Amino acid sequence: MTLQIWLKKLWVTMILMEYHNPVLLKESVDGLNIKPDGVYVDVTFGGGGHSAEILSRLSKKGKLFAFDQDEDALDNAMDDPRFTLINENFRFIKRFLRFHGIKKS
Repeated sequence: MTLQIWLKKLWVTMILMEYHNPVLLKESVDGLNIKPDGVYVDVTFGGGGHSAEILSRLSKKGKLFAFDQDEDALDNAMDDPRFTLINENFRFIKRFLRFHGIKKS
């Protein structure tokens, strides 16, 4: 293996290790009993693994809001009209959901 190939593999490994791969992803999202038209919040967006799975179960009317205060999480934002990434601490959840027109039901 050449040094160039080795360095490329190392770089890819480091990028993938930046965020963990979700453990029991399907099982944990199954437990949410996702309603296709529902509104959901991921308060620890990180790499976006759980959010991607939730989005895959939403209809066009469903919404997903995600919170993460780390700037690097912005690189993982999904280009989907049903998805909003809020680059803040989730302690502000009530304020931001109200801002986006989401009220308690």
